[in-house]
Amino acid sequence: MRHIIPFSKEIVFKTNIATITSISLEHEEKIFDGEVNGDFIIFGDYKVHSDTTEKELFKYRLPFTTLIPDNIIKDSVKIEIVDFNYEIIDKDVLKVDISFSLEGNLKEEVEMVEEDRKYEKELDQFLDNIIEKEEDIKEVREDKEEINEPQEIEVKKEDKDEYITYHIHIVKEEETIEVIMKTYGVSLDYLKEYNDISNINVGDKIIIPQVKDE
Repeated sequence: MRHIIPFSKEIVFKTNIATITSISLEHEEKIFDGEVNGDFIIFGDYKVHSDTTEKELFKYRLPFTTLIPDNIIKDSVKIEIVDFNYEIIDKDVLKVDISFSLEGNLKEEVEMVEEDRKYEKELDQFLDNIIEKEEDIKEVREDKEEINEPQEIEVKKEDKDEYITYHIHIVKEEETIEVIMKTYGVSLDYLKEYNDISNINVGDKIIIPQVKDE
């Protein structure tokens, strides 16, 4: 997320300003309690009179403060200068216009990535537990679909010419055990052999083994 923030300031010099011969801009900032506090540092040299070759040095610190949006992670905030302009608006006044960007990572994006990683890890552990229960597994072929879709593992037993397909059904909203039984054509007792269905909630995973001849 990137925010462009304008900043303007009129700097009153101690002497007359005929012309600015060089000018530079730097910035320093720190983060305190959801705010960025810092200084723009303007420095260079100028001529007091247009008909002279002598130059005077100048340096000014211009404090600035800006709030950090609530949806941005504070530790990821960066400040960069986007644009810088200046003009002499009076004999001893220099007006500077600065645009700077405040950029950082969104909390929602980071939380979503962390949640996806956590969910993938839980799913992998769940599948590993199923494989460990089959001591005579010869070959395992995993085919992971999208996280919200039913998944399945197909296992061939070493001493039998048959495949066991484990359907991993993720319970959706307003879905009941009766609906799941009807969808897969299985009985309640059959589900109880592989699952604890005493309390089914949205997002729970139901194992539905199906045996089919090769």
